[in-house]
Amino acid sequence: MFQFCRMRKSLLLAVIFSGLSVLSTNLIREYHYVKSFKNWTDAQRHCREVFTDLATVENQYDNKRLLSVMQKPKKWAYIGLYDDLVRWKWVLGNADFNNNLDFSNWNSKEPNNLKSKQHCVAMSKHGLWFDWFCSRRHPAVCFNENGTSKYILVKSKMSWYQAKNYCSSNYTDLASVRNTSENSNIKSLLSNTTWIGLHRNFWSSWSDQTPATFTNWKENQPDNNGKNPASCAVVSPHTGRWSDVYCQIKRYFVCQSVFYPQNGTTFKLRFQSEANLDHPDIQHHILQQLHAELEANGLGNYTLRWIQTDGRAFHKEQKKDKEPGKEERYFSESVLIIKDLKQLCDILGHRIVGFLAQTKMRKLLPLSHLLV
Repeated sequence: MFQFCRMRKSLLLAVIFSGLSVLSTNLIREYHYVKSFKNWTDAQRHCREVFTDLATVENQYDNKRLLSVMQKPKKWAYIGLYDDLVRWKWVLGNADFNNNLDFSNWNSKEPNNLKSKQHCVAMSKHGLWFDWFCSRRHPAVCFNENGTSKYILVKSKMSWYQAKNYCSSNYTDLASVRNTSENSNIKSLLSNTTWIGLHRNFWSSWSDQTPATFTNWKENQPDNNGKNPASCAVVSPHTGRWSDVYCQIKRYFVCQSVFYPQNGTTFKLRFQSEANLDHPDIQHHILQQLHAELEANGLGNYTLRWIQTDGRAFHKEQKKDKEPGKEERYFSESVLIIKDLKQLCDILGHRIVGFLAQTKMRKLLPLSHLLV
């Protein structure tokens, strides 16, 4: 597989192994489009039993590769991203809060994550909790560990994050509520909606617990728009954009297999060319250009070499059913071994498997077509 990209104002050719990706952690992912209807939980179970897990996507390149495996029939499919509506955090001590296990005093039908934008918690004057837009301005209750009065009502209206900073700067932190007694003590101070210290990291992790640092949402997504909570992500087979959906709907899904190479990373190059790629001079020139690109990026200490099987680095495959009058085309493959990929990817700034070779290779190799 080949992909063009720009680096340092020059057009470069990224040579990558079809269907695989290596991140700066030396982790390799292979995606599998499963054409079976399951809800998100059952899809996760299937992926963990047959492969490794539901698919994780950490960059745009991963997303393009995932899209490439979603062949006919093209249907929206689950990926591993989900919004955990159960696990929250108290800012005081960064303590965990499990909505199914710990003390809570939610108002009816709360939390509801309206428009998928309510990630902070406020308390009403009646002592009832509700999730709310973090940017809204309200008074706050701070916890004062060293004071005579443990709970301090700050009447100035602030966003949740401003309240958090104010409480941690002037007292201990925004207040936690661990039991009925603490809830009653705070309620006695209130006359309006007031911030407390509970919040949630939304769409923050993948099924394999990889932190979610990259997203590719469709416009106006996620929106949690529907009668049921939309807390699982699906990917469009046409655009690669994501949407949030109700997790109990049965859909196709994408799994991943994960590998951890030990001694190096293998890349497979596929050319369609009339050139004799078995010629030692051509192979030498290809490696020279790869080494030159490495040295230009301060990576002269890396090892590149061709791997031979049956005494050959490239193996031609003649396509069957040649059309009359058409030239025979040959596919040639070879393999590179690249040591210390982590440092390499970090320096090149790419979290994808691949090497960048200048497109002047095309002058050396008369490539009639590049496979994509």
